[in-house]
Amino acid sequence: MTVDPQFGQLLVLGAGGVLTELLRDTVTLLPPFTAETIAAALAKLRVARLLAGYRGASPADTPALIEAALACSRYAAAHVERLAELDLNPIIVRPRGRGAVAVDALIRLV
Repeated sequence: MTVDPQFGQLLVLGAGGVLTELLRDTVTLLPPFTAETIAAALAKLRVARLLAGYRGASPADTPALIEAALACSRYAAAHVERLAELDLNPIIVRPRGRGAVAVDALIRLV
């Protein structure tokens, strides 16, 4: 999540780490952020097939990932005057029903 002077809050979703850079695989959303818009954005990513359960793997807990993105957007909205950046990377998305875990977080305030 970043705050752009012209557009306001921007939510950027992607695989994270070097995969984002190598695949150039991100989606940027403008508010309002809803579970439906985040789910649709995730489906556009090249890595969406991994979340769905590629090659017999268990499907990921996409609802938990969506809730993590929504929680970020709520935090950003509550701190919009001071927030410059909020970055959760990586988020480990566990199998469906087991949640998503943010391993590292960066919150930069101005």
